Amino acid sequence: MRKLFPAAALAVLYSFGSYAAVAVSSPAAAQVDEKEEKRRNSQTLGSKTAQDLGKALDAVNAEPADYATAMNLLNGLANRDLPPYDLSTVLEIRGAVYAQTDKAAESLRDFVRVLEIDALPFDRLKQIRYNVAQLYFVEGNYAQAIRFMREYLAGADNVEDANAWYILAAAYVSQDDYQNARGPAEKVIQYDAKKQKKNYDLLNLIYSQLNLNVERGRLLETMIELFPNQTEYWAQLSGAYSQAGRDKDAFSTLEVAYKAGLIKDEPKIVALAQYYSALDDPYRGAKLIEQEMATGTVKKTLKNLELLAQLWSMSRDQKKAIAALDQAAKLSDNGQLYYRLGQSYMADEQYSEAATNLNQALQKGGLSERDRGDIYLLLGAAYFNMDSDTAAGRNRARRAFAQAANYANARTSARGWVGYIDAIEETLRAQDEVERLQREEQRRRNIERCESIVDVAELGGTVEESRLSECRTVLARAAAGEEIDEPATEEAPEEAEDAATEEEPSAG
Repeated sequence: MRKLFPAAALAVLYSFGSYAAVAVSSPAAAQVDEKEEKRRNSQTLGSKTAQDLGKALDAVNAEPADYATAMNLLNGLANRDLPPYDLSTVLEIRGAVYAQTDKAAESLRDFVRVLEIDALPFDRLKQIRYNVAQLYFVEGNYAQAIRFMREYLAGADNVEDANAWYILAAAYVSQDDYQNARGPAEKVIQYDAKKQKKNYDLLNLIYSQLNLNVERGRLLETMIELFPNQTEYWAQLSGAYSQAGRDKDAFSTLEVAYKAGLIKDEPKIVALAQYYSALDDPYRGAKLIEQEMATGTVKKTLKNLELLAQLWSMSRDQKKAIAALDQAAKLSDNGQLYYRLGQSYMADEQYSEAATNLNQALQKGGLSERDRGDIYLLLGAAYFNMDSDTAAGRNRARRAFAQAANYANARTSARGWVGYIDAIEETLRAQDEVERLQREEQRRRNIERCESIVDVAELGGTVEESRLSECRTVLARAAAGEEIDEPATEEAPEEAEDAATEEEPSAG
């Protein structure tokens, strides 16, 4: 209780030696109304009471204080049949001693009794109301603390007592009554000559709860001037600017604090990186996160790695975005990030890596029906881009597209792809048939040509030996059902026919 009763609550205790003498002589106080003048003139301590009170005060003021002796004397006085003024004075002093010895309940009991007797001068009763308000506040009885502190302040707005206004404001806050707390808290700041941090913290809290972002911003500006090394104030000012729609000011505040070495914790650094992004400078945000991850200040959590990947992607650095997303995907408990990673590889035309990660996404699960449909579409596209020249490659792509066709969102596109691949296969089959027929026709012509050449030779015509040998080989392979090669030239049969004609005997 000592801290709660500095000059105010213990004034009676430590100045009572001089006050008691004054009370006995009943001097008139300046600017005291007639009722108070009358009350003072009728109030004097009995000599025996004054004598015992003096001894009690001597015990309290001794070095060290002898509270046991003081309490014995005060208890003895309180048990006597004393006039109201004498009893009130005894209780007033005993209440202060109880407060000094951390007996709040006993102190409160004596002070409340003094107020009930109502025999002391107004100024002393006012001081006791102040003490009672403090004690109720400490005891957690905020309604009574508010009641007695308002009585102490007597409705005047110009009472220059920062501590009194603080107790009133804090009591309202303890009851979540921030609207009524606002005025007293502003009075605290107005009368706080020492510029105490706790007073500004209280008003800051009230403005925050009332969503008074403009007022809070101005207050935090002052708080930063008074307490520049308080990191949380910089962050709060940035937040207040942000809520007020002043994003550039919010960003600048955090950046200044960061560069000054005041911001060293992860949430604020991450917030600064996000501001870089919001202000169209994602590269600086990515570099900041990357740098702080390297030092360990920003942890490589799933959320932070996702942010880093996003910032690199916005910076058009796809490789770094993929690297960050790859780390994040390994930490995730579902396939969403592998899905995104597959999309990134597709955008970078790395189809094999895209297929690997899309399959990982399906394997890890936790995907919506829509996502699964889209993933099978992407898989089909990846397989097709990897190998559309072979039937095996096209068939693998077709199977993925057929899977995609099972999902409503992907069905139309998937069927289009399946139809396209089927059209390719049909075209290739038709082309193969044409080529087969062409080969058959060529085979027939080769056989006929070779038969003609062999016939010429057998009729005694002149045929080059190499050509004749080639044709006999062709005919032999044809008879065996094997593929045959074309003869060396196509003119041979015609030349053979000409030779046969020249050597044919005349009719006469």
